[in-house]
Amino acid sequence: INHQYADLVLEGDATLDEVLLKAGILKAKALITTLPIDADNLFIVLSARTLNSKLTIISRASEDNSDKKLKLAGANNVIMPDRLGGAHMASLVMKPDVMEFVDYITGQGGDNIRLEEITFANLSESYQNKTIRDLEVRNKSGANIIGFKTAQGEYVINPSADTKIIPDAKLFVLGTTEQIGKLKELFAS
Repeated sequence: INHQYADLVLEGDATLDEVLLKAGILKAKALITTLPIDADNLFIVLSARTLNSKLTIISRASEDNSDKKLKLAGANNVIMPDRLGGAHMASLVMKPDVMEFVDYITGQGGDNIRLEEITFANLSESYQNKTIRDLEVRNKSGANIIGFKTAQGEYVINPSADTKIIPDAKLFVLGTTEQIGKLKELFAS
């Protein structure tokens, strides 16, 4: 064991409130629970949500009906690895080049390609409430805006240049590490 990180590890049963509290659940921004038994994940999600209402919670699920229950208990996202893995493998058979490209841009293929999100709050005031056209992301950084999340939580692929960046909206940008760095430098608040 590397003792340098010993104080970053807490051994205990995460289904117990005392352990969650000792781990800092009250100040935490996010919780990921990946236990193999869905009922245990459900109990942790319920406890964590009760203790910290602002927490982002991501949970693993195995059974088909568990995802709905985990969301009802307070999980923001539920990941079903077996289902995702199976769908991914089937897609590799049907559209291998498309899937390999998606894998490449989402992290499996290269450290130089990055998919980033830029929130309204991350933009300097001079770029807030502007349109995508006004930002000139491609011209100024070389990166490309490939998606948009509205304030209501709806996703838009290849948003229109007239799309306005308003509070609670997000841009999804694809580019090289250098392009994303330049973009953050230009637009950061």
